[in-house]
Amino acid sequence: MKIRGFLLLVVIYITFIALGLPDALLGSAWNLIRADLNTSLETLGMMTVTIYIMSIFSTFNAPRLLRLFQTKWITFISVLFTGAALISISQVSQFYQMLFFALPLGIGAGAIDVSLNHYLASHYEAKHMNYLHSFYGIGVTLGPSVMAYTLSQSQWRLGYIIVGSILIVIALIILASFKLWRKEHQDERNEVHKKISLKDILKTKGALESIFIFLIYVHLESLGGVWIASYFYIEKEVSYAVAALFTTTFYLALTVGRLLSGILSHRLSPNLLVRLGQGLMMIAGLLMFFNWSWVYLYFGIVFLFGLGAGPIYPNMMFMNAKVFEKNKLSKIMSLQMGIGYMGFGLLTPLAGLFFGKVSIVYYPLLISIMCVIMIAITIQYRKHTAHLSL
Repeated sequence: MKIRGFLLLVVIYITFIALGLPDALLGSAWNLIRADLNTSLETLGMMTVTIYIMSIFSTFNAPRLLRLFQTKWITFISVLFTGAALISISQVSQFYQMLFFALPLGIGAGAIDVSLNHYLASHYEAKHMNYLHSFYGIGVTLGPSVMAYTLSQSQWRLGYIIVGSILIVIALIILASFKLWRKEHQDERNEVHKKISLKDILKTKGALESIFIFLIYVHLESLGGVWIASYFYIEKEVSYAVAALFTTTFYLALTVGRLLSGILSHRLSPNLLVRLGQGLMMIAGLLMFFNWSWVYLYFGIVFLFGLGAGPIYPNMMFMNAKVFEKNKLSKIMSLQMGIGYMGFGLLTPLAGLFFGKVSIVYYPLLISIMCVIMIAITIQYRKHTAHLSL
Protein backbone atom coordinates (compact mmCIF):
# COMPACT_ATOMS: atom_id res chain seq x y z
CA MET A 1 0.00 0.00 0.00
CA LYS A 2 1.34 3.45 -0.94
CA ILE A 3 2.19 5.87 1.88
CA ARG A 4 -0.67 8.21 0.85
CA GLY A 5 -3.22 5.39 1.10
CA PHE A 6 -1.77 4.23 4.41
CA LEU A 7 -1.93 7.71 5.96
CA LEU A 8 -5.54 8.12 4.80
CA LEU A 9 -6.39 4.74 6.31
CA VAL A 10 -4.95 5.94 9.63
CA VAL A 11 -7.13 9.07 9.49
CA ILE A 12 -10.24 6.97 8.70
CA TYR A 13 -9.42 4.64 11.61
CA ILE A 14 -9.08 7.64 13.95
CA THR A 15 -12.43 8.92 12.64
CA PHE A 16 -14.06 5.65 13.64
CA ILE A 17 -12.72 6.18 17.15
CA ALA A 18 -14.70 9.44 17.04
CA LEU A 19 -17.79 7.51 15.90
CA GLY A 20 -17.52 5.12 18.85
CA LEU A 21 -16.59 7.54 21.65
CA PRO A 22 -20.09 8.96 22.35
CA ASP A 23 -22.10 5.74 21.93
CA ALA A 24 -21.77 4.25 25.41
CA LEU A 25 -21.49 7.47 27.43
CA LEU A 26 -25.19 7.73 28.14
CA GLY A 27 -25.71 4.11 29.20
CA SER A 28 -22.65 4.20 31.46
CA ALA A 29 -23.61 7.41 33.22
CA TRP A 30 -27.40 7.14 33.21
CA ASN A 31 -27.79 6.07 36.83
CA LEU A 32 -26.12 9.32 37.96
CA ILE A 33 -27.56 11.52 35.16
CA ARG A 34 -31.16 10.55 35.97
CA ALA A 35 -30.59 11.38 39.64
CA ASP A 36 -28.98 14.73 38.76
CA LEU A 37 -31.71 15.72 36.27
CA ASN A 38 -34.50 14.17 38.39
CA THR A 39 -35.83 11.86 35.66
CA SER A 40 -36.86 8.19 35.57
CA LEU A 41 -35.00 5.05 34.44
CA GLU A 42 -37.05 4.56 31.27
CA THR A 43 -36.51 8.11 29.94
CA LEU A 44 -33.16 6.78 28.75
CA GLY A 45 -35.28 5.20 26.02
CA MET A 46 -36.55 8.65 24.96
CA MET A 47 -32.99 9.88 24.57
CA THR A 48 -32.09 6.77 22.59
CA VAL A 49 -35.12 7.19 20.32
CA THR A 50 -34.23 10.83 19.59
CA ILE A 51 -30.61 10.04 18.70
CA TYR A 52 -31.48 7.17 16.45
CA ILE A 53 -34.43 8.78 14.68
CA MET A 54 -31.94 11.40 13.55
CA SER A 55 -29.41 8.68 12.72
CA ILE A 56 -32.02 6.90 10.59
CA PHE A 57 -32.90 10.17 8.83
CA SER A 58 -29.23 10.85 8.13
CA THR A 59 -28.53 7.28 7.01
CA PHE A 60 -31.46 7.03 4.60
CA ASN A 61 -30.36 10.31 3.01
CA ALA A 62 -26.68 9.32 2.83
CA PRO A 63 -26.74 8.29 -0.89
CA ARG A 64 -28.18 11.72 -1.71
CA LEU A 65 -25.50 13.42 0.40
CA LEU A 66 -22.80 11.33 -1.27
CA ARG A 67 -24.04 12.52 -4.67
CA LEU A 68 -23.80 16.16 -3.54
CA PHE A 69 -20.64 16.16 -1.42
CA GLN A 70 -17.35 14.31 -1.25
CA THR A 71 -16.86 11.84 1.59
CA LYS A 72 -14.19 13.96 3.29
CA TRP A 73 -16.51 16.95 3.73
CA ILE A 74 -19.36 14.84 5.11
CA THR A 75 -16.96 13.22 7.58
CA PHE A 76 -15.36 16.47 8.79
CA ILE A 77 -18.62 18.34 9.38
CA SER A 78 -20.27 15.36 11.08
CA VAL A 79 -17.44 14.84 13.59
CA LEU A 80 -17.26 18.58 14.34
CA PHE A 81 -21.01 18.82 15.03
CA THR A 82 -20.94 15.69 17.21
CA GLY A 83 -18.13 17.08 19.37
CA ALA A 84 -19.96 20.40 19.82
CA ALA A 85 -23.17 18.56 20.77
CA LEU A 86 -21.42 16.52 23.49
CA ILE A 87 -19.92 19.63 25.08
CA SER A 88 -23.37 21.26 24.96
CA ILE A 89 -24.94 18.25 26.73
CA SER A 90 -22.49 18.75 29.61
CA GLN A 91 -24.14 22.11 30.32
CA VAL A 92 -27.81 21.05 30.51
CA SER A 93 -29.93 21.48 33.62
CA GLN A 94 -33.15 19.80 32.37
CA PHE A 95 -33.80 16.52 30.55
CA TYR A 96 -35.59 18.20 27.60
CA GLN A 97 -32.39 20.18 26.90
CA MET A 98 -30.52 16.91 26.61
CA LEU A 99 -33.06 15.73 24.02
CA PHE A 100 -32.43 18.87 21.93
CA PHE A 101 -28.68 18.27 21.73
CA ALA A 102 -29.30 14.63 20.87
CA LEU A 103 -30.38 15.78 17.38
CA PRO A 104 -26.88 16.57 16.00
CA LEU A 105 -25.50 13.45 17.71
CA GLY A 106 -27.78 11.24 15.63
CA ILE A 107 -27.30 13.13 12.36
CA GLY A 108 -23.51 13.04 12.69
CA ALA A 109 -23.33 9.34 13.53
CA GLY A 110 -25.49 8.27 10.58
CA ALA A 111 -23.57 10.36 8.04
CA ILE A 112 -20.15 9.12 9.20
CA ASP A 113 -21.27 5.48 9.31
CA VAL A 114 -22.59 5.17 5.76
CA SER A 115 -19.98 7.32 4.04
CA LEU A 116 -16.92 5.65 5.58
CA ASN A 117 -18.28 2.11 5.38
CA HIS A 118 -19.01 2.65 1.68
CA TYR A 119 -15.55 4.16 1.14
CA LEU A 120 -13.81 1.20 2.81
CA ALA A 121 -15.96 -1.45 1.13
CA SER A 122 -15.24 0.12 -2.27
CA HIS A 123 -11.50 0.76 -1.94
CA TYR A 124 -9.98 -1.57 0.69
CA GLU A 125 -9.75 -5.26 1.69
CA ALA A 126 -11.77 -7.32 4.20
CA LYS A 127 -9.08 -7.04 6.88
CA HIS A 128 -9.26 -3.24 6.68
CA MET A 129 -13.03 -3.32 7.26
CA ASN A 130 -12.54 -5.46 10.37
CA TYR A 131 -9.76 -3.19 11.64
CA LEU A 132 -11.92 -0.13 10.89
CA HIS A 133 -14.65 -1.43 13.18
CA SER A 134 -12.00 -2.36 15.75
CA PHE A 135 -11.26 1.33 16.01
CA TYR A 136 -14.96 1.97 16.57
CA GLY A 137 -14.58 -0.54 19.40
CA ILE A 138 -11.61 1.41 20.76
CA GLY A 139 -13.71 4.56 20.78
CA VAL A 140 -16.72 2.92 22.35
CA THR A 141 -14.45 1.35 25.00
CA LEU A 142 -12.62 4.59 25.79
CA GLY A 143 -15.90 6.51 26.16
CA PRO A 144 -17.27 4.58 29.16
CA SER A 145 -13.73 4.27 30.56
CA VAL A 146 -13.48 8.06 30.68
CA MET A 147 -16.98 8.19 32.13
CA ALA A 148 -16.17 5.54 34.76
CA TYR A 149 -13.26 7.71 35.92
CA THR A 150 -15.38 10.86 36.13
CA LEU A 151 -18.23 8.92 37.78
CA SER A 152 -15.82 7.86 40.52
CA GLN A 153 -15.68 11.60 41.29
CA SER A 154 -19.49 11.92 40.84
CA GLN A 155 -18.97 14.11 37.74
CA TRP A 156 -20.78 12.87 34.64
CA ARG A 157 -20.59 16.31 32.98
CA LEU A 158 -16.80 16.26 32.92
CA GLY A 159 -16.94 12.99 30.96
CA TYR A 160 -18.98 14.67 28.22
CA ILE A 161 -16.60 17.65 28.10
CA ILE A 162 -13.53 15.41 27.73
CA VAL A 163 -15.04 13.24 24.99
CA GLY A 164 -16.49 16.24 23.12
CA SER A 165 -13.09 17.95 23.12
CA ILE A 166 -11.42 14.82 21.73
CA LEU A 167 -13.92 14.76 18.85
CA ILE A 168 -13.20 18.38 17.93
CA VAL A 169 -9.47 17.57 17.79
CA ILE A 170 -10.23 14.58 15.51
CA ALA A 171 -12.33 16.85 13.24
CA LEU A 172 -9.29 19.12 12.84
CA ILE A 173 -7.15 16.08 11.93
CA ILE A 174 -9.68 15.17 9.21
CA LEU A 175 -9.57 18.73 7.86
CA ALA A 176 -5.76 18.61 7.73
CA SER A 177 -5.91 15.31 5.78
CA PHE A 178 -8.07 16.56 2.87
CA LYS A 179 -5.25 16.25 0.30
CA LEU A 180 -4.94 12.53 1.07
CA TRP A 181 -8.51 11.64 0.04
CA ARG A 182 -9.29 10.24 -3.38
CA LYS A 183 -11.04 12.92 -5.46
CA GLU A 184 -14.65 11.91 -6.12
CA HIS A 185 -15.78 13.56 -9.36
CA GLN A 186 -19.41 14.62 -9.77
CA ASP A 187 -20.09 12.23 -12.68
CA GLU A 188 -18.67 9.32 -10.71
CA ARG A 189 -20.74 10.18 -7.64
CA ASN A 190 -23.90 10.41 -9.74
CA GLU A 191 -23.25 6.97 -11.23
CA VAL A 192 -22.20 5.12 -8.07
CA HIS A 193 -24.96 6.64 -5.91
CA LYS A 194 -27.69 6.95 -8.54
CA LYS A 195 -31.35 6.76 -7.55
CA ILE A 196 -32.78 3.24 -7.42
CA SER A 197 -36.32 2.44 -6.27
CA LEU A 198 -36.87 0.70 -2.97
CA LYS A 199 -38.88 -1.97 -4.80
CA ASP A 200 -35.88 -2.85 -6.99
CA ILE A 201 -33.57 -2.97 -3.98
CA LEU A 202 -35.85 -5.30 -2.01
CA LYS A 203 -36.11 -7.64 -5.02
CA THR A 204 -32.34 -8.10 -4.93
CA LYS A 205 -31.45 -11.57 -3.63
CA GLY A 206 -30.23 -11.47 -0.05
CA ALA A 207 -30.95 -7.76 0.45
CA LEU A 208 -34.00 -8.13 2.73
CA GLU A 209 -32.37 -10.82 4.87
CA SER A 210 -29.19 -8.77 5.25
CA ILE A 211 -31.23 -5.74 6.37
CA PHE A 212 -32.95 -7.77 9.11
CA ILE A 213 -29.63 -9.27 10.24
CA PHE A 214 -28.37 -5.72 10.80
CA LEU A 215 -31.57 -4.82 12.66
CA ILE A 216 -31.26 -7.69 15.14
CA TYR A 217 -27.49 -7.43 15.50
CA VAL A 218 -27.57 -3.69 16.22
CA HIS A 219 -30.31 -4.28 18.78
CA LEU A 220 -28.16 -6.91 20.50
CA GLU A 221 -25.12 -4.64 20.49
CA SER A 222 -27.18 -1.80 21.95
CA LEU A 223 -28.55 -4.09 24.67
CA GLY A 224 -24.92 -4.58 25.67
CA GLY A 225 -24.01 -0.91 25.42
CA VAL A 226 -27.11 0.77 26.81
CA TRP A 227 -28.64 -1.59 29.38
CA ILE A 228 -25.87 -3.83 30.68
CA ALA A 229 -24.72 -1.32 33.33
CA SER A 230 -28.27 -0.85 34.60
CA TYR A 231 -28.82 -4.64 34.69
CA PHE A 232 -25.82 -5.24 36.93
CA TYR A 233 -26.50 -2.13 39.04
CA ILE A 234 -30.13 -3.09 39.71
CA GLU A 235 -30.03 -6.90 39.75
CA LYS A 236 -26.51 -7.55 41.08
CA GLU A 237 -26.35 -4.42 43.28
CA VAL A 238 -22.88 -3.25 42.19
CA SER A 239 -21.80 0.41 42.44
CA TYR A 240 -22.19 3.06 39.71
CA ALA A 241 -18.50 2.78 38.78
CA VAL A 242 -18.45 -1.05 38.70
CA ALA A 243 -21.65 -1.10 36.64
CA ALA A 244 -20.00 1.24 34.12
CA LEU A 245 -17.06 -1.19 33.92
CA PHE A 246 -19.41 -3.87 32.57
CA THR A 247 -20.11 -1.54 29.65
CA THR A 248 -16.35 -1.04 29.22
CA THR A 249 -15.82 -4.81 29.31
CA PHE A 250 -18.44 -5.39 26.63
CA TYR A 251 -16.90 -2.85 24.26
CA LEU A 252 -13.35 -3.95 25.04
CA ALA A 253 -14.34 -7.50 24.04
CA LEU A 254 -16.08 -6.12 20.94
CA THR A 255 -12.79 -4.46 19.96
CA VAL A 256 -10.77 -7.60 20.62
CA GLY A 257 -13.28 -9.61 18.56
CA ARG A 258 -12.87 -7.27 15.59
CA LEU A 259 -9.09 -7.27 15.83
CA LEU A 260 -9.08 -11.07 15.91
CA SER A 261 -11.52 -11.10 13.01
CA GLY A 262 -9.13 -8.96 10.97
CA ILE A 263 -6.26 -11.34 11.72
CA LEU A 264 -8.36 -14.44 11.02
CA SER A 265 -9.80 -12.99 7.79
CA HIS A 266 -6.68 -14.30 6.01
CA ARG A 267 -7.74 -17.87 6.88
CA LEU A 268 -11.49 -17.84 7.54
CA SER A 269 -14.28 -16.62 5.28
CA PRO A 270 -16.42 -13.59 6.32
CA ASN A 271 -19.47 -15.87 6.42
CA LEU A 272 -17.79 -18.28 8.87
CA LEU A 273 -16.62 -15.42 11.09
CA VAL A 274 -20.22 -14.11 11.26
CA ARG A 275 -21.55 -17.53 12.28
CA LEU A 276 -18.84 -18.01 14.92
CA GLY A 277 -19.69 -14.63 16.42
CA GLN A 278 -23.39 -15.40 16.55
CA GLY A 279 -22.68 -18.70 18.32
CA LEU A 280 -20.59 -17.00 21.02
CA MET A 281 -23.28 -14.39 21.64
CA MET A 282 -25.87 -17.15 22.04
CA ILE A 283 -23.69 -19.01 24.57
CA ALA A 284 -23.13 -15.81 26.58
CA GLY A 285 -26.86 -15.08 26.66
CA LEU A 286 -27.56 -18.55 28.03
CA LEU A 287 -24.81 -18.25 30.68
CA MET A 288 -26.34 -15.02 31.98
CA PHE A 289 -29.39 -17.02 33.11
CA PHE A 290 -27.37 -18.54 35.96
CA ASN A 291 -26.64 -16.87 39.28
CA TRP A 292 -22.93 -16.75 39.99
CA SER A 293 -21.56 -15.90 43.42
CA TRP A 294 -18.27 -14.57 42.01
CA VAL A 295 -18.74 -11.22 40.23
CA TYR A 296 -15.70 -11.77 38.00
CA LEU A 297 -17.51 -14.62 36.27
CA TYR A 298 -20.06 -12.07 35.08
CA PHE A 299 -17.23 -10.02 33.62
CA GLY A 300 -16.11 -13.15 31.75
CA ILE A 301 -19.62 -13.76 30.37
CA VAL A 302 -19.95 -10.13 29.28
CA PHE A 303 -16.54 -10.39 27.61
CA LEU A 304 -17.72 -13.50 25.71
CA PHE A 305 -20.84 -11.62 24.63
CA GLY A 306 -18.78 -8.73 23.26
CA LEU A 307 -16.22 -11.06 21.67
CA GLY A 308 -19.01 -12.76 19.71
CA ALA A 309 -20.47 -9.42 18.64
CA GLY A 310 -17.12 -8.31 17.24
CA PRO A 311 -16.98 -10.03 13.81
CA ILE A 312 -20.63 -9.72 12.77
CA TYR A 313 -21.06 -6.11 11.67
CA PRO A 314 -17.78 -5.59 9.74
CA ASN A 315 -17.94 -8.94 7.95
CA MET A 316 -21.58 -8.46 6.95
CA MET A 317 -20.60 -4.99 5.73
CA PHE A 318 -17.66 -6.30 3.71
CA MET A 319 -19.77 -9.04 2.11
CA ASN A 320 -21.99 -6.31 0.63
CA ALA A 321 -19.37 -5.47 -1.99
CA LYS A 322 -19.19 -9.16 -2.97
CA VAL A 323 -22.94 -9.84 -2.98
CA PHE A 324 -24.52 -6.70 -4.45
CA GLU A 325 -24.00 -4.66 -7.63
CA LYS A 326 -21.83 -1.55 -7.35
CA ASN A 327 -24.61 0.90 -8.24
CA LYS A 328 -26.89 -0.64 -5.57
CA LEU A 329 -24.24 -0.75 -2.86
CA SER A 330 -24.69 2.62 -1.12
CA LYS A 331 -28.50 2.32 -1.23
CA ILE A 332 -28.47 -1.18 0.31
CA MET A 333 -25.91 -0.10 2.91
CA SER A 334 -28.01 2.94 3.81
CA LEU A 335 -31.02 0.65 4.32
CA GLN A 336 -28.99 -1.82 6.37
CA MET A 337 -27.73 0.95 8.62
CA GLY A 338 -30.99 2.87 8.70
CA ILE A 339 -33.07 -0.18 9.63
CA GLY A 340 -30.20 -1.28 11.86
CA TYR A 341 -30.46 2.00 13.76
CA MET A 342 -34.03 1.02 14.54
CA GLY A 343 -32.45 -1.73 16.63
CA PHE A 344 -31.10 1.11 18.79
CA GLY A 345 -33.87 3.63 18.30
CA LEU A 346 -36.97 1.42 18.45
CA LEU A 347 -36.28 -2.08 19.80
CA THR A 348 -33.89 -1.02 22.57
CA PRO A 349 -36.21 1.71 23.94
CA LEU A 350 -39.08 -0.79 23.83
CA ALA A 351 -36.87 -3.14 25.83
CA GLY A 352 -36.24 -0.26 28.25
CA LEU A 353 -39.97 0.35 28.58
CA PHE A 354 -40.43 -3.35 29.39
CA PHE A 355 -37.57 -3.28 31.92
CA GLY A 356 -39.04 -0.19 33.61
CA LYS A 357 -42.62 -1.49 33.77
CA VAL A 358 -41.92 -5.18 34.43
CA SER A 359 -38.34 -6.03 35.42
CA ILE A 360 -34.82 -5.88 34.03
CA VAL A 361 -34.29 -9.41 35.38
CA TYR A 362 -35.44 -10.66 31.94
CA TYR A 363 -32.46 -9.02 30.21
CA PRO A 364 -30.63 -12.37 29.54
CA LEU A 365 -33.84 -13.92 28.17
CA LEU A 366 -34.22 -11.09 25.64
CA ILE A 367 -30.61 -11.53 24.51
CA SER A 368 -31.14 -15.27 23.96
CA ILE A 369 -34.37 -14.79 21.98
CA MET A 370 -32.76 -12.16 19.71
CA CYS A 371 -29.77 -14.44 19.06
CA VAL A 372 -32.07 -17.27 17.93
CA ILE A 373 -33.91 -14.92 15.53
CA MET A 374 -30.64 -13.55 14.10
CA ILE A 375 -29.22 -17.03 13.48
CA ALA A 376 -32.43 -18.13 11.72
CA ILE A 377 -32.36 -15.11 9.38
CA THR A 378 -28.65 -15.65 8.66
CA ILE A 379 -29.40 -19.21 7.51
CA GLN A 380 -31.88 -17.78 4.99
CA TYR A 381 -29.38 -15.14 3.86
CA ARG A 382 -26.77 -17.81 3.27
CA LYS A 383 -29.20 -19.78 1.08
CA HIS A 384 -29.53 -16.78 -1.25
CA THR A 385 -25.75 -16.24 -1.43
CA ALA A 386 -24.59 -19.86 -1.35
CA HIS A 387 -23.26 -19.61 -4.93
CA LEU A 388 -20.75 -16.94 -3.85
CA SER A 389 -17.43 -17.55 -2.14
CA LEU A 390 -18.08 -15.84 1.18
